[in-house]
Amino acid sequence: MAEIYINLEQEINDYDVNALRSRLRSIKPGEEVIIRMEAADAHQADLIVNELRNQGFDYQPHGGHSGEYFLIARKKN
Repeated sequence: MAEIYINLEQEINDYDVNALRSRLRSIKPGEEVIIRMEAADAHQADLIVNELRNQGFDYQPHGGHSGEYFLIARKKN
């Protein structure tokens, strides 16, 4: 099972969502993707969450201890 890491460092825009969409399409059922963003940008996670749902992923949000915010998602079988 693969784990794919995606780092979103700045304000999330359409380019980021399109790039994420492209990456998510290549993930097989049961594989995980870990998306990291700055905690200050976590309010923008709705764009990412909507894309995860549209692509058939379950996800869990996790806050980090050093100003990070993570979405850990697994493609549904």
